[in-house]
Amino acid sequence: LAAAGCGTAVKPSDHVLRDNLTPEKVLDTPVAGVPERTVSVTLPEGKHMLEFFKLLEDAGVAKAADLEVLGRDPQFLAAHAITGDTVDGYLFPDTYNFVVPTSPTKVIERLINAHRRTWNELAREHARELTRTKERLKWSDRDVLVLASIVEKEAVEASERPRIAQVFINRLTSPSFPSKRLETDPTIRYGCLVPVKKSQACRDWLALCPPDEPGCERLRRAQLDDVDNPYNSYRHEGLPPGPIANPGRASMAAAIDPDGSDYFFFVAKDARHHAFSKTMAEHQRAVQQYLQWADSQP
Repeated sequence: LAAAGCGTAVKPSDHVLRDNLTPEKVLDTPVAGVPERTVSVTLPEGKHMLEFFKLLEDAGVAKAADLEVLGRDPQFLAAHAITGDTVDGYLFPDTYNFVVPTSPTKVIERLINAHRRTWNELAREHARELTRTKERLKWSDRDVLVLASIVEKEAVEASERPRIAQVFINRLTSPSFPSKRLETDPTIRYGCLVPVKKSQACRDWLALCPPDEPGCERLRRAQLDDVDNPYNSYRHEGLPPGPIANPGRASMAAAIDPDGSDYFFFVAKDARHHAFSKTMAEHQRAVQQYLQWADSQP
């Protein structure tokens, strides 16, 4: 190949050649290479990294195990200015076209870069609101992102996201809510599903009711009371240790600029909407009102 002047033009790939090809045709085949195959992969808002990695593996982009190793790698995280134990929160949900296969590094860096672009756009568009939120709560950008991830797990209707963000801020800051606990189930689930080190209560839950089985989303009392799960927002004050999902643009915007309302509670009215309450008594009445719908859900 080198003698023919083709050495540097050869594209590495596997070929099946017929035995009756002319020398010229044999040379043309590796030079032409195999056409790249691309796939479209949709990574929905509100999924954690392991869910993203499975979707990418199912599409043939990269192996989930390799993506997970990189998503937990301290050196990789530090190189991208990500604190914490995982890349969760920094993988932007969107529809992507990937070459099959793509290296894990390129896959994750593409998702991180998309997140950074979106965050930076929002930070410019809502510079005053972001500064106000961070100064009032003494938060970092990462803290705001943690709140955005919780909003993403709790909200469906876009118009409710700023109000849900404000509910959680009110729980952390108001004297009327002295526990300073977020008290939201998705944080517990994340702590049972994603961290490498899991509490005994989490291991028990996973053993009895794998979360990928229908009807296994509901937590038991042991998980709600579990002080060994650092993500248990019923037992630990303040924000959880890190993002619990990968939020989209709307949830990040809601966390940056919550609506300023004085609600402390909400309960699902249907598959998309919530009833908001200012007092526990109001909330309990709303719970009873909408309990029939909740009980009908799988």
